[in-house]
Amino acid sequence: CGIMAESPGATGPDGKYYSRGSVLLLDEVVTAAPGQLNVGLGWTVPRVAEAIKEKCRDWGIRPRGVADDAIWARSGSGVSASIAEEFRKEGVTFRPAKKADRVSGWEVLRRMMQDAGTEKPGFYASRACEYFWQTVPYLGRDPRKPNDCDSRGPDHAADSVRYGVLAIHNSVTQRDF
Repeated sequence: CGIMAESPGATGPDGKYYSRGSVLLLDEVVTAAPGQLNVGLGWTVPRVAEAIKEKCRDWGIRPRGVADDAIWARSGSGVSASIAEEFRKEGVTFRPAKKADRVSGWEVLRRMMQDAGTEKPGFYASRACEYFWQTVPYLGRDPRKPNDCDSRGPDHAADSVRYGVLAIHNSVTQRDF
């Protein structure tokens, strides 16, 4: 889960100027097992929700954002609530990410990464986001779809960032994610 913000075209707390419309990944909540980037800790929704709320308190923001639409699915017999509903009951609200197709989303993110450091809106990730830095720069390409990343690897931070960038990039009036 990433804490992301859009720059209004200002100098950030690190003293660097970020062009208007730039997207900054400021912090993250990671539930990967130490040393196993693609293996989760097995936390329940209440435990993950508490970690998200704690991180949001640190930043002074509400615990809300976008998530993969899979969390709204009700699967299996006897399942009374979706994962999204469980998060809502725990005080964390999500709306479905407007993901487009994966390749289009990666293209927006790639372009913003390429534009970082120019007068155009770019994507920037804080060094505090260790999981992002341990995984995203090293993601392999899908052997069948060279414009997509290989989803067999640890692509969780990349997906989270892609959803957040698209939420900001496609948003007109609502800028929460």
